[in-house]
Amino acid sequence: MVKNDKSQDKLNPNNQFNQHVSINKGQNYCVVSCSKHRMPDFIDVIDEMTIKGWEITSGITSDDGLVFQTLIKLSKN
Repeated sequence: MVKNDKSQDKLNPNNQFNQHVSINKGQNYCVVSCSKHRMPDFIDVIDEMTIKGWEITSGITSDDGLVFQTLIKLSKN
């Protein structure tokens, strides 16, 4: 696994969407994560991202008290 350097951070920022939900996002792929105790916040973020054109790629998963969801955004070319 490659650690992010500053150039990667500009291309793939880790966005703190709100106080409890984080998004590791590239141009066409992202992973949304949140504490399992903050599911309403997590659901709100996933809803907002799907409205903006992101598509859920697989089922939700969890590890160490966090839940994760992956999404993709297809190019319009």
